[in-house]
Amino acid sequence: MKFIWHKSSNFLSLKPITQVYSVCFDDKGNILIIRTPNENWNIPGGTPENNETPEQTLRRETKEEADVTIGKNAMIGYYEVVSGKSTIYQLRFAALLDEKKPSTIDPASGVLNERKFVSPDEFFRYVKIKDYEPMLDEAINWFKKNGKN
Repeated sequence: MKFIWHKSSNFLSLKPITQVYSVCFDDKGNILIIRTPNENWNIPGGTPENNETPEQTLRRETKEEADVTIGKNAMIGYYEVVSGKSTIYQLRFAALLDEKKPSTIDPASGVLNERKFVSPDEFFRYVKIKDYEPMLDEAINWFKKNGKN
């Protein structure tokens, strides 16, 4: 399987879109990461449902998985995932955290996810996906232009 990063804000020609995930920043520039018990850390996101737009998927998934709401957000790029003769697309957004609510059980997994905020420098100590490097760089650049000061 091959993951190819594309910096882009346009998803209209991409099909099928199988994932929408986001690098969510708090007002200090820390990044929200989550994990299901006994799983690895990752950023929140998931699969579009019922003809949702990518932004609708993003808002639903961050609420379900991490009990946060997001405000300003933008698509920063996508991964083209090539496996044999098939290709799928995984969208990536950057977002500003609007509200952090008390943790509740994720309706998709039936368990309570752990959430944590880490600095960009700490991100890869927790999230062990090296293919995320260009995505993280783009998200940090987005936050520098759009984050709260």
